[in-house]
Amino acid sequence: MSLNFLFKDTYIKVYFQHVSKEKISLLLGIKKGIITVMDCNKIYFFLSIMITAAILTNCGKGENSFSDSDYFIFKNSNLGMEVVDQELGLKFYSPANWDLQQTSISKKIEARDSSNPNEHFVYLPTYVFFDDSTGGLLSVGKVLTNDTTIAKSARLNYYKGLISSKHKNDKLISGNFIHSKIYFSQFKIEKYNLVSYKVIFLNGSGEILEFDYNIPAGYLEGSLPSIKSSIGSIRLQ
Repeated sequence: MSLNFLFKDTYIKVYFQHVSKEKISLLLGIKKGIITVMDCNKIYFFLSIMITAAILTNCGKGENSFSDSDYFIFKNSNLGMEVVDQELGLKFYSPANWDLQQTSISKKIEARDSSNPNEHFVYLPTYVFFDDSTGGLLSVGKVLTNDTTIAKSARLNYYKGLISSKHKNDKLISGNFIHSKIYFSQFKIEKYNLVSYKVIFLNGSGEILEFDYNIPAGYLEGSLPSIKSSIGSIRLQ
């Protein structure tokens, strides 16, 4: 038996077959290939995450779509320090007056699979920038997972779905845009008095990179041009 899902240009086909009386296996095919094999206890959670991520891909389309200027702008005066990192495979500029700090932020579990708490995505910041005048904070690094059942090509959409689920009770706006031949996904999260912009994309090696901009809500209007200019400066190496 098979079930078919089609979201935008993402084709998901799910095949069910008997392995034993207690278990079934899931073969998830996206576009041309088979992605991964899962146990039945993860089927419903995995499908909900993938479908959520596919729906998010369509955000920002249609009559109410965002323009590029809602995500990034070009203005050199808004830019600070230039960073070129071969390990991350990118170069970028920090927002103006956001100074590089020692990386005191330890790795954190960014999103967890509720069907198996031991399998999760971990965010590892490599760079941290701080603005003394506003309390703005930018961290940049890789997102890794210890879940070997998720194929590398499916991890980004799975991670995006987990972020959306994690912040479902916060004010969340998500969208996608293309800049410098990079396909970006952005999550704007408002929680209490803090506004966060999570910018997620793949580097040339297929690894998930995340830029996490955080700013107190009272300073958002004055800081947003520098944040957008920093996002617009991102390039792959």
